[in-house]
Amino acid sequence: MRRSPFARPLTAVIAAVLVSGALAGCTGFSIAGGCEPAFQPGDASSAVSATGDVEFPTPLIANETQRSVLVEGEGEPATPGSVILATYTYFDGATGQAGDETTAFFTASDAALQLGESLACVTVGSRLAVVGPVADVLVGAEGTEGTIVAVLDIEAIYLGKANGVNQLPQDGMPTIVTAVDGEPGITLTYQQAPEESRSAVIKAGSGATVEKGDTVIIHARNWSWPAGTGATPAIGQLDTWASGTPTEVDVDAEVLGDETVYEAFEGAKVGSQLLLVIPNTSGDGSATVVVIDILGILADE
Repeated sequence: MRRSPFARPLTAVIAAVLVSGALAGCTGFSIAGGCEPAFQPGDASSAVSATGDVEFPTPLIANETQRSVLVEGEGEPATPGSVILATYTYFDGATGQAGDETTAFFTASDAALQLGESLACVTVGSRLAVVGPVADVLVGAEGTEGTIVAVLDIEAIYLGKANGVNQLPQDGMPTIVTAVDGEPGITLTYQQAPEESRSAVIKAGSGATVEKGDTVIIHARNWSWPAGTGATPAIGQLDTWASGTPTEVDVDAEVLGDETVYEAFEGAKVGSQLLLVIPNTSGDGSATVVVIDILGILADE
């Protein structure tokens, strides 16, 4: 499928990390006694017809963000922080000109500005029209004038963070702490990194079991474990939490590169959080620490 420019492939990043040795905030909406969307329909969003081809009168102007549900889906609504797979097209409200149809992951939160907030309460199978000032709706569009019309088809909803049961820590492994929104942090003990690769399940999920060949949706962050004791770890180049956008990885030993990484994925359950420590190839006693939240398994197309 076509991917958003925000999508970040783990496979290429983790391979580079292992070779080189470098390896969220408020929700903006509330759920109380039911799901309450952040934005309501307005004249502009109600003018969008998308039961077939997308049509709306031009110029279409909206001074604030509006949201209309054009097709109602089914199932449980997305909750704050949920990861959502959507196929979408952006249109210029002034001219009606359409961008490319793209499929990508979003997070239902204000980390993705008002487009992210608009995904509160969506259900799988829904089609939404979100209309508003482009500078308010899209990340990176600050200072851009005009109205954007976004039409999104909700393909799937995944966990926003690992929700498994905490497991007892293992001796010689770092301590991982998580914020309320699931963002992980690390505490290194005053000891040397292990000389061999190790993995552990630090939150045991209860969802579907990951099998070889699956495409898994994940959040991930890595740190350096410097040689010597008492050194401060640094966040590396793999950090989906910083962007707020998860990524996907194919569970295959050759694709993942390191056997320990592959073995940690295979047999794990959705909702689990994995901890990996991989000695760097430099041989200086440093290592890479990776924390991975398994959010879901991408269905076969």
